[in-house]
Amino acid sequence: MKFFNQLLNFKRFTNSETEEIDKKLIYQLYLYAKKSLLTVLVLTAIVLAFLHDVVPGYLIYPWFALSVVLTVNRLYDSYRYIGHDCSNDYKKWYKKFTYKALLTVLLWGSIPILFLPYADDIYLRLLLVMIILGLSGGAMNSLSPDTRIATMYLVILLTPLSVSFLLLGTTIGYTLFALILVYLFTLFSVTKKANELMVDTYRQQSELHTKQDELNSLFRQTPLAILYYDTNLKVLDCNHAFTTLFDLTNNEFLGFDLNTLPDPRPIDSIKGALTKGTQHYAGPYKSTHGLDLWIDAKSSPIINDQGIVLGGITLIENKTIEKEALEELQHLALHDPMTSLGNRRSFNEFMAKLILEKEHRTHFSILFYLDLNQFKKINDSLGHAVGDQLLIHVSSRLKHLIKDGYNLSRLGGDEFAIVLPFIATDREGAYIAAEACGKKIEKIFSDVFVVREMHLHIKTSIGVVIVEPNAYNIEEIIRYADISMYQAKRKGRGALSFYNAELDRERQELFKLQHDLNFAAENNQLKLAFQPIVNIKDDSLRAAESLLRWDHPEKGLLYPGQFIPLAVESGLIDDMGWWIIENICLQISDWKGKKVFKLRYISINIDAMQLQRVNFVEKLFAILEQYAIDPSEIKLEITETSLIDNFEQTREIIRTLQNHGIRCAIDDFGTGYSSLSYLKRLSFSVLKIDREFVKDMIQNPNDLFLVKNIIEIGKKLNYRIVVEGIETEEQKDILKKIDDTMSYQGFLFSPAISAEEFEKKFLSKEND
Repeated sequence: MKFFNQLLNFKRFTNSETEEIDKKLIYQLYLYAKKSLLTVLVLTAIVLAFLHDVVPGYLIYPWFALSVVLTVNRLYDSYRYIGHDCSNDYKKWYKKFTYKALLTVLLWGSIPILFLPYADDIYLRLLLVMIILGLSGGAMNSLSPDTRIATMYLVILLTPLSVSFLLLGTTIGYTLFALILVYLFTLFSVTKKANELMVDTYRQQSELHTKQDELNSLFRQTPLAILYYDTNLKVLDCNHAFTTLFDLTNNEFLGFDLNTLPDPRPIDSIKGALTKGTQHYAGPYKSTHGLDLWIDAKSSPIINDQGIVLGGITLIENKTIEKEALEELQHLALHDPMTSLGNRRSFNEFMAKLILEKEHRTHFSILFYLDLNQFKKINDSLGHAVGDQLLIHVSSRLKHLIKDGYNLSRLGGDEFAIVLPFIATDREGAYIAAEACGKKIEKIFSDVFVVREMHLHIKTSIGVVIVEPNAYNIEEIIRYADISMYQAKRKGRGALSFYNAELDRERQELFKLQHDLNFAAENNQLKLAFQPIVNIKDDSLRAAESLLRWDHPEKGLLYPGQFIPLAVESGLIDDMGWWIIENICLQISDWKGKKVFKLRYISINIDAMQLQRVNFVEKLFAILEQYAIDPSEIKLEITETSLIDNFEQTREIIRTLQNHGIRCAIDDFGTGYSSLSYLKRLSFSVLKIDREFVKDMIQNPNDLFLVKNIIEIGKKLNYRIVVEGIETEEQKDILKKIDDTMSYQGFLFSPAISAEEFEKKFLSKEND
């Protein structure tokens, strides 16, 4: 009894590992029974037909009745289990199957005992033996889902037959006995193998279904929008992220023809993936429900093992929020947050576009440079809040003068610029237009400004530059405007001054200075100075920036701003750059020889155009090798404005340098007009914030706001921050509160000094 209970203990049903596999095996038991039990009914009828005249009725008829009832009952169970999905109660059905299968085999196994003694005819005996052996073969197949039932079934079925042969006591009887035993063990082996194969198949199917479910779940739940389509661009499937992104339902999109999208812009890349391989689209998209999106879509073909394209898959990332955030940051970078006017960088951008326009070849343009008189006194006496409100009122009045195509910018503080592009084709017409517009500007300052119930009378000094056709030096144009504005100030309040011949004489002096620059290096007039870069938290020395000085025989010591533009313009910047690099390496080598080199690196200012020269990288590393300088001991500082031209080529060179261990920094960040683009696309290691943002940040909250945002953006992009131009403790304290991990340089800690003085002050052993 204990053995029989263990047999029916479903926990030991098979070697399967999961309940789902067990359910499938039970299903197979009933499925096979449904097919085989009809054969059993036929065999039952055959036995009755051949034995009813031979075997006594009290034996054959009860046996026949029990066999038919039991077989029909099992057939009924099979139809019920398969037709009504009884797998939820599979343990009960397993026990029921086991009981009835064993009762069936007991009836058939009793044939040799009950009926063979009455079968004198050798052919009748042979028929009964063949029926029993046939049942054993059928049981091997139909009961293979459960080896234990199959084993019990075969043993019960064949044991009486084999014993009957053994009891014959003859050679043929012994032989038949042995053959049945061999046959029995063969059936055991085949049944076991069939069961193992079946279980292994179900296990693999289960694992496959699990992985498919996981993949399907990943497909459905991934935040990346995914779309499958056939070669006719008919949608086959899409995930939840896709329908959410496009504000659709699956029913709306399944079977949808992508060719009929109301916004066809991504279609070329989606279609192109089927013939050209992976395609990319990044840009605006208006969804079927009118949503304005900015998407990044990558489309690839789906190819089978024979290389036939079956369709495509498109992965779409919603970049709308990122795009809006970037546009907002770019707006902040190009606009004055207080007046909403374009700032200096915006003005530079406008001028850069202006000089590239076709009309600039034939037309004169006008630049007005305005400075408010007595504005500093208003700020000092009435407060910055009043000064800010006054600037807003001035901006509002100036806006009314601006027509389409004109440009109005607040360059900083109380300085404004107005540009009238392509105003006339001759100089006289340009002067007439400039005087007329100048009077309008003066007129708007004739009315009193009311700020906080205070009546403020303020005038402006206006510098005017007639921008000639084919004038391409923006810095020169702005410098002329600045000089003419100061000339207006010298004339008196509310004056207007045009650029005059005196500026030409200044240009002649610049030309002479440019000529002298050709011989500055060979005459030993170029000098290097070093400014320390220190930790803002504790003033610990980190690095140094090398700065070039020109000891002019007549003009004295000149700074880079006074001659570097001349070097760029004259093409001397390359030779000057290599002179700087070689002398910096020589200086580092000298300090290392004295064992006083304590700096992480020395930064070298270099123009981006020099990077683009042939063999720049090879020549640089040859110099480093010559002086045994590790690449990490120098850092190349590239000004933002010099990155504008040939950006892609510059980026590749910078990437090559970084792969060889030389890091780069963006110098004077904020002075160009594509700052955010460079931060995102270039892998610089250091971001240097220009002194222009720092010098007025205490008085001007807008500058402080920009500094905070630049630092935050830089940190998020993993830049190390260096702030230039720190001159007061107050500036330093403000920046330290923003971020005490960054570095700074400026007059507060030390101006740029000679190598000898730098060594004595910061590197000598006395300072250890």
